[in-house]
Amino acid sequence: MAAGEVLTDLRAAEELRAGEPSPLIFHLSAALSAYTFALLAAPRADSPDFPWADGLAAEGRRFGELDQLEVAREIAARLKATLLGIEAWQAHPYRRTLADPPAVWEAGCSRLLDYGATAEAADPGGRPVLVVPSLINRAYILDLLPGRSMLRWMAGQGLRPLLLDWGTPGPREAGFDLAAYGAERLVPALAEARRLAGGPVPVMGYCMGGTLAVGLAARRPDEVAALVTIGAPWDFTSTRGMAGGCRAAIRADGAIYAERLIDGLGAAFGLAPVGFLQTVFALINPLQAALKFQKLARLDPNGAAARHFVALEDWLADGVPMPAGAARDLLVGWQIRNHTARGAWHFLDGWVDPRHVRAPALIFCGERDTIAPPPLAAPLGTVLPRAEVVRPRTGHVGMIVGSVARAQVWRRAAEFVVTHRG
Repeated sequence: MAAGEVLTDLRAAEELRAGEPSPLIFHLSAALSAYTFALLAAPRADSPDFPWADGLAAEGRRFGELDQLEVAREIAARLKATLLGIEAWQAHPYRRTLADPPAVWEAGCSRLLDYGATAEAADPGGRPVLVVPSLINRAYILDLLPGRSMLRWMAGQGLRPLLLDWGTPGPREAGFDLAAYGAERLVPALAEARRLAGGPVPVMGYCMGGTLAVGLAARRPDEVAALVTIGAPWDFTSTRGMAGGCRAAIRADGAIYAERLIDGLGAAFGLAPVGFLQTVFALINPLQAALKFQKLARLDPNGAAARHFVALEDWLADGVPMPAGAARDLLVGWQIRNHTARGAWHFLDGWVDPRHVRAPALIFCGERDTIAPPPLAAPLGTVLPRAEVVRPRTGHVGMIVGSVARAQVWRRAAEFVVTHRG
């Protein structure tokens, strides 16, 4: 095959999202393993110790012993639906075309995007709000689609969101840990927002960006007028669920081994690879991908629901690698050693003490959040001096782009920022 033909094939594979969702082999294996265990356990379904999902035990036991052949047929149907859903996503014609707004500041791979300059903005000179996303995924989850863009909606309310798009790490960021991201990117972005505002500004953070925003508000209390966090983890004490179990297991074996693994990945690849990070977070809910794509298989591929699904899955697949130091801080320093809640997080030249945050705070803690569930996110409400906790009945990403996001999160956040904008 000629070189030109190889390049054409690679472009075609990329266009069709071939190999996704990453890591594909993990998602398929997880589904197969879970359904295999279900098949093996079926004859004991009438046992009081059978691990029924919440809310299904009473109904399930009415059926007594389950017929393994019937269970096998249902498993085959679900696996088929998973594959059909993945194929539907891979071949879907949707591609994101929403253009980024102009940048008012840049450093290395990072930019500060001005949503006051979008067509949706009601007041281009409105009060700036510094918005801090996660380092793990792309920042555009906050600007996913027309009608599903939190930042364009807030701009339409007269605010001026300034999104810190971390970008893809390059040579300048390869040695960054979280402290370097704070000093070299977050603090200068805050300074630019303050320059545009003429004083302290509200800061809003999503996911680990919310945790970084807490660190910023604690270390720069006079520069932050208000603090909003959405799905921000803080206290990693909990050992519930798959993620909690993994934390407990790693703590038992010693965090030093996890640090060596991440450092080894950094030495081998220059950065902690996207596939590694995606695998780590897939462990939180191993069956989630299979269930999601079964849902897509049932949707009209030409409908708005399928388009939204594909846009969200494209964002999830569009991961970014992390510098090894930052990945070590996140996955070991925060998750395993619990530096945030234990007062052992060193950030911006000092220890982060949330009691030093002077700004009023609004904490969104999703009741169905599996990334930053209530045991991880809600403790912020008890350690910040002036905090209110809101518990929307949705998940981690649902708080940003879900069907209830505008009513339960966007509007409440905008009202809070307007009230406490400095």
